[in-house]
Amino acid sequence: MFIKPEDIVSDVTKTCDVCVIGSGSGGSVMALEMAQAGLSVIVLEDGGYHRGADFNQREPDMFGENYIQHNARTTKDTAITIMQGRCVGGGSAINGCDCVRIHDPVLAHWMEKYGVRDLTPEALRPFVEKAERLMKVKEITEQEFNANNSLLKKGAQALGYRGEHFSHNRENCRSCGYCIIGCAYDVKQAGHTVHIPQAVDLGADVYTYARVERIVQKDGSAHSVTGIIMDRESERERARISVEAKVIMLAANTINSPQILLNSKIANSSGHVGKNLSLQPQTPVVAVFDQAVTFHRGIPQAYAVTQFEEADVKAGLGGFRIECISGSPGLVAVQLPGFGVETKQLMKEYPHFACSMVLVPDQPSGEVTVNRHGRAVITYEMTDDCRRRLMEGMKAAARVYFAAGARKVLYTYNEPVVLNDASETGIVDRLGIEPCSLGLVSSHHYGTCRMGEYPTTSVVDSYGESHDVKNLFVVDSSTHPTSSSSHNMVSVMALAHRTADYILKNRDRYFG
Repeated sequence: MFIKPEDIVSDVTKTCDVCVIGSGSGGSVMALEMAQAGLSVIVLEDGGYHRGADFNQREPDMFGENYIQHNARTTKDTAITIMQGRCVGGGSAINGCDCVRIHDPVLAHWMEKYGVRDLTPEALRPFVEKAERLMKVKEITEQEFNANNSLLKKGAQALGYRGEHFSHNRENCRSCGYCIIGCAYDVKQAGHTVHIPQAVDLGADVYTYARVERIVQKDGSAHSVTGIIMDRESERERARISVEAKVIMLAANTINSPQILLNSKIANSSGHVGKNLSLQPQTPVVAVFDQAVTFHRGIPQAYAVTQFEEADVKAGLGGFRIECISGSPGLVAVQLPGFGVETKQLMKEYPHFACSMVLVPDQPSGEVTVNRHGRAVITYEMTDDCRRRLMEGMKAAARVYFAAGARKVLYTYNEPVVLNDASETGIVDRLGIEPCSLGLVSSHHYGTCRMGEYPTTSVVDSYGESHDVKNLFVVDSSTHPTSSSSHNMVSVMALAHRTADYILKNRDRYFG
C-alpha cells in the first residue's frame, strides 16, 4: 500500500526482505522485480505519489512538488542547474519520455577501461527489451511531430545533417506539452504508473515523504535504513522510521546516493564515493520564426540531430547532440538573457519561438561531497574539451535554424546575444563559456558510485553490489562510469532488471 505522512501517528519500525531507497527508474524496477519474486518489499520515497489531475500543470506547484529543491538545485558555483525528480517514479515521472539505448561502444568502453564484466550488448539486450516492453516503447512518427520538431528536422535535412526520431513511452498522448512537470493524463508508461503500482498490488509498501538519513551495516552486511517521515508542507520531522532488511537497494540518484553513503560512513574504502561526477551539460538555443511555432505544445522531444554524436571503445560517448525541447513560460523566461524589460520584450515573441538543447556527454570532472549539515554539495568544472564541443554545438544549432528559415537566433548568455544570420555564429568563439556566463542545465547525472571489478577504483561491482558491504546494492545512474546515452531512463532500468536477475539467480545467498 501507499503510506502517506498523515497515516502515521508514531515512530515506525519495520522488517522486510528488501528495502528500496528511492522510486525512480532504478528503484521502481527493483521494487517490481522483488515483489514479483514473492519477497516482502518496502520503498522509501523522499517525495509524494501523484497521478492524473494531481499534476495540475501549474509551474510553481509542480516544480516545487516534483523536483529536488523546487528545481533550484545547482552546482556549488551556481553555474549549472541540476534538474532532479523528487516523487514516486522520480525522473521517469517528470522527464520528456525519451527512450535511448546505450551505444554498444559505450558498453565496450566500460568493460575495457573500468573493468566492468558481463556487459556485452548481447548480455544486456534481454534486459533492455524487458524495460522497453514494460514501458511500451515505440518510435515517434513524423505525423506526431509538432512544428518545433519539424523545423529542426527541416533545417538538418537542408544541411545534410544526420538525425533521428526519438522513441518514447507514451500511450495515447494528448500533446499538451507539460511532460516535464508531470502528465495530467497518465499517458506516461513509467515508474509511477506501471512499476510501483504493480509492486503495490503484489504487496509492496511505499512510504512517501520518507527521507533516508543513513544505512546501517552489521557484521559486514547491510542491516537497516533509518530516516524520518516528513510533514508534506513544512518538510519537518513527523516521525522516525527504521527498516531492517536482508537486502538494501540504494536508488536515490547520482547526487543523493553518495550523500547517503557519505553520511552513513560506509562503502567507501576506495575513496570514490561521490567522485567521478558527470553532468552532461546542456544549453538551450532559441530561434524566432515569422510564423507561429507554439513550441510548448505537442510532444517536446521527437527529433534530434545526431550528425555530431560520437561513440567509440576508447573514449565512450562524445561529440554532441541537438535535441528539440519545449518550455513553459516561466521556465523559458528564467533561461532567457537580460532582465526586466529586456526579458519582457523577448517573451512577447514566445509563440514564435523554436527551441532545442545542445547536449554534451562529458568525461567525469565533478564531485559530490557533504557539508557539516550532511547536505549534498556539487562541485563541477567543465573540461576544455567539453567546453569546445558545447560551443561547436551552439554554432551548429544556429546553422540548422537559419537553414530552416529562422529570422533570428538567441543564445542564453547573461547579456542578450542575437544572431541575424548564420555567418554571425563566430560570436560564440569570442564570448566562450565562463562559469555563470551562459544558461546551463543538467538533467542526466552519472558516476558517483562507479561500478567495476576493481575495489580500489570503484564503489560497487558489475552488478551494483558494494565491494565493502554485502547485500547493499546501488541501482541508479550513479553506477555508470561515464555518460551512458543522451537520456538515461532506459539504461538505468535495463541495468536494474539485470541486477534483479542476478540477485534472484543467487536467491539463497541473499535470502536463504
